[in-house]
Amino acid sequence: MSHLETLLFQGLPAVRLRANDGSTATITLHGAHVVSWTDARGLERLYLSPTSRFDAGQAIRGGVPVIFPQFSTRGPLPRHGFARTAAWSVVEAPPASADCSVTLRLHSSADTHALWPQAFVCELIVALEDGRLCMRLEVNNLGTAPFSFQAALHTYLAVGSLGSVRLSGLENCVFEDSTQAHGPRAADRQAVLHIDGTTDRIYYDTPSPLALQSDHGALALEQQGFCDVVVWNPGQTAQGAFADLPQDGYQHFVCVEAALIGRACELGAGERWVGMQTLGA
Repeated sequence: MSHLETLLFQGLPAVRLRANDGSTATITLHGAHVVSWTDARGLERLYLSPTSRFDAGQAIRGGVPVIFPQFSTRGPLPRHGFARTAAWSVVEAPPASADCSVTLRLHSSADTHALWPQAFVCELIVALEDGRLCMRLEVNNLGTAPFSFQAALHTYLAVGSLGSVRLSGLENCVFEDSTQAHGPRAADRQAVLHIDGTTDRIYYDTPSPLALQSDHGALALEQQGFCDVVVWNPGQTAQGAFADLPQDGYQHFVCVEAALIGRACELGAGERWVGMQTLGA
């Protein structure tokens, strides 16, 4: 029987979905952050840093941070916006709901207005369906004028060892290399992307699905509404470069993020935008 339970995760209020096949997903109310997804075999498919901080106002390192309304430092807001460090609430599901899902909501408030003046509501719907983790981000403009935003699901995928990673589906896509000073754009001619060092690329107008192969097996990544893909791994960094990531942590994950960066969404008054990312074996 699928069900939803409430719990504390590293001291943070959280909810856990459990599907009939035994797969689970754990989401903290802090940031509406998916911190765990175990498949039906009990294998953890998301990477969560063992040295991450779990404090109010701090971003969690790993899992699936929600990036909104700004990507990285591409604007005046704090890096990656404020959604990933905000307090979300659980939307009560109707009693007859049979699906294995939960909805979390972030409503504009005095706290968000201090950073960003827009009236909005965001919802993240997390579901376990047929062995897949499905994440649906909705943004509603509650104001009387349009606003623009960027968004991403900053998904950290557990891969066992970085050297085993093979990512396919991005061949011939134009990408921006964020490790370069001016981020030159080029078309990726590689049929399969190997992650063998510091990687920080934004692929624009990407197809779906992508396929990831690693020590943890095959994973299909599908997205809708998000038109870009970010592929990120910090590579080997200087001691202490990431206070919330072990020195060898980069060896155990790759971020493949469904993103909306190149063309920010212009959302009219009363309009809604929806973006989805689905991960499945």
